Amino acid sequence: MYRTRGLLFPLVLIAIGVIVLLVNTGMLSQVALQRLGDLWPLLLVILGLQLILNHTLPRQQAMLVGLGATVLIVIAAVLYATLAPAASLGTRQADVSERLGGLTAATLDMNYSGATMEVQAGTLGDMLYQAHVEYPSGENPPTFSLDHETGTLAIQESSGFSGFHLFGSSRRHVLITLTDRIPWTINVDGGAADLRLDLRHLQLSKLDIAGGASRIDAQLPAPKGTVALAVSGGASNMTLRAPAQTQWRVSVSGGASAISINGSTFGALGGDFQRQSPGYGSAANRFDIEISGGASHVDVRTG
Repeated sequence: MYRTRGLLFPLVLIAIGVIVLLVNTGMLSQVALQRLGDLWPLLLVILGLQLILNHTLPRQQAMLVGLGATVLIVIAAVLYATLAPAASLGTRQADVSERLGGLTAATLDMNYSGATMEVQAGTLGDMLYQAHVEYPSGENPPTFSLDHETGTLAIQESSGFSGFHLFGSSRRHVLITLTDRIPWTINVDGGAADLRLDLRHLQLSKLDIAGGASRIDAQLPAPKGTVALAVSGGASNMTLRAPAQTQWRVSVSGGASAISINGSTFGALGGDFQRQSPGYGSAANRFDIEISGGASHVDVRTG
C-alpha cells in the first residue's frame, strides 16, 4: 500500500508535466487544456479507486490494476479534450440590455472576479447598455441590476457561484457596450483576469480599478475637465493610451517594476514616483492617474 502511494504521486506529476509540455509545444490547444481542467474530479476518482483496490486485492495486484486504470482514465481524458467538438461544451451565453430612460449620467460597477471584461462605447439609440456574457455551465451568470435613482449599473458575482468549478474563470467573459450619450463613471473591483477598455467614444468622468488585475489595456477618450484614473491593489501589466496632446499626471505609490511614459522608461521604483506633462498645471482638460499597491509594468502613451 505504501509503495503504491509512493508511485501514485510521481505519476500524477509526470502526467501534469506531459500535459503542460504538449500545451507549450502547441500539440494541445488552450481549449483542450480548459476541458482537462473541467475533468479535475477524476483525480479524486483515481485516488478513491486505488484505496478500494488496496483493501480488496493483494498489494502487488492492487498496484498493477490501479496503475492500469489510471493510464486508461488519463488517455480517455486527453482524447476527450483533444477530439471533442470545437464548441466549448462547458460554456453558456446570455444577453442583457436596458433602456436609457431619463438618466443624464451613469455609473458602471463591475465585480466579477477572474473574468475577461471588455467595455466599449457606442451609439445605442434609446438603450443605456447592451451586454453579452459567457460563463461556465456549472455557474449562474453574473447579475445585472440598475438603480434608476442613482444611475448605477452593477454587475456582480452570482449567488450560485460554485467553488468546485476551479477552472471556470477562464471562460468568464463579459462584453458590454455603454451609450455614448451621457457621462459615465466606471468602477472595477474583485480582480479581473483581463480588463480591456475601449473608451475612445465614451464621456468618461472617472475610472477606478481596485482589487488588482492580471492585465489592463485601456484606450482613453479626450478628457473633459480633470478626469481621475485610480488603480489600486496591484496590476501585472497595464497599458493606458490617450489621444495626442493630452495633458497628464502620473503618480505611483507602493513601487513598480517599470514605468514607461511616451517611450521614457523608469525602472525598479521602490518608493513614490510622480511625473506630469509640461502643460498639466494650466490645462483645463487633463488626466490625473494614480497607481497604488504595486505594479509589474505600466505603459502610458499619448498619441
